[in-house]
Order: sequence, then structure tokens, then C-alpha cells
Amino acid sequence: MTSRTSTYYDLLGLSPDCSFDEIRAAYRKTARLVHPDVAKPESIGTTMADVNEAWRILSDAELRRDYDASLAFAESLLIKTEGLRRTPGATTTSKVPKKAGDRRQAWAAGVQAQMARLSRQAGRSAIQTVLLKTPKGSRSDYEQVLDELVAKLSSDVENRVRSARAAGAAPLDLGVAATLVGVRVVADGLRRQGALEVNRELVMAAELLDRMWDVLAHELPLTLTVSLGGNPQVVRALSGLA
Repeated sequence: MTSRTSTYYDLLGLSPDCSFDEIRAAYRKTARLVHPDVAKPESIGTTMADVNEAWRILSDAELRRDYDASLAFAESLLIKTEGLRRTPGATTTSKVPKKAGDRRQAWAAGVQAQMARLSRQAGRSAIQTVLLKTPKGSRSDYEQVLDELVAKLSSDVENRVRSARAAGAAPLDLGVAATLVGVRVVADGLRRQGALEVNRELVMAAELLDRMWDVLAHELPLTLTVSLGGNPQVVRALSGLA
């Protein structure tokens, strides 16, 4: 979106509990208003690309769940760490339990699921690339390593989201940024392990982490990925220890 201060629901003039039919109708209506043939983007503050992206996310049930979870968890952290409160009548992202502790747990679970999904997708892409070059094992070997990495990358959610926010991640970027924080944390662990022993599984995990960073970082502004520490380059670090 051109402005990350509003949500895709706001862009389409919808409430977060809207139906698919309402999303489709709002998309078509908004698309007619912002289409470059009938309007200048600067005159309405949004573009057709913004509207198409809102449709892509909200029309897909899985992507919408992840999106709602990221918005809700971002709001949770704002309330918890900065003492902010939403103004009366502001849009809420989902129906959540009344107790603050229950809300945090529900939102953390949602973001954790998003981080696991992002890690899995990036890992599969990384495996494809590694297998085309000089693999250290079979596809099944790499998939087994990936299973372990996904579990590690999607843990300690609140601390990783907090670190992502400190690096400057916007609410809509928190899932990806928090996963990249996890990549850096896991990479540090591999370096410490490599100081004791460098084995095949360790190198395979390092290969995947380096490439997973590149896949995930592609979704974020360069300035944010730099703030998050950049590609950990674990393979290079382990090569110096071997």
C-alpha cells in the first residue's frame, strides 16, 4: 500500500468482519474510482496497485487470516509496550477474548502461524535453489533440516516482533520482519555450534538460512533489512571455522 498507516479494510471502506461478497463488491467499486483511465492517483491518495493488493490479500482466506493476525498482534504490542489506546469508534481487526492476556496469546498464536508459513515457503524456495547447485544431501535431507528450522524460526514470537518494531518495521511488515529476526537468532546459534564442530547437517542448515533471508528480505524495504542486520552469511562464517 502507498500508506501503511491504514489497513486494506480501510482502503476498500470495509469492516474487518465483512464477507467475501462484500469484499468483492467493494473491490469492484473502488477499482472503478481509482482506475488510471478515470482518476489521477495523486488526487485520491491511492493507486490501482494498492486496490489490487488489497483484493489479493482479503480475497484469499489463508492470506486474510495471516493479515488479520498481524494487524491484531501489532495493536496488542502497541497497547502493551507504549500504553496506547485506540480511539472510540476505531476499526478493530477481529473479535478477540476480553482479557488482555487471552488477546495476546491469541494474537501471538496467529503471528506464530504466519511466521511458520513464511519460513516454510522461503525454505522450500531455498531448497529448490540449493538442489540446482552443489547440494550436500537429497531433497528429503534438506526438508528434514527445514522442519527443524521452521520450529526454531517461529518461536519466541513476542521478543522477535518487538525487535522487528525496534528496527522500524511497520505493522504490515511485522510477520516477515520478525521471521528475519529469527533467522539472525538461529544463525548465531549455528555459528556457536560450528565453533565446536562443523558437520554436514550444520552446513545444510546454513545454506538454507542464507537463502531464506534473501527470499524473505525481498518483501521488505532495503533500509529495514539493513536495520535488521542483513544476510547472516552463515555459510561463509562456517567456512572460516572448518
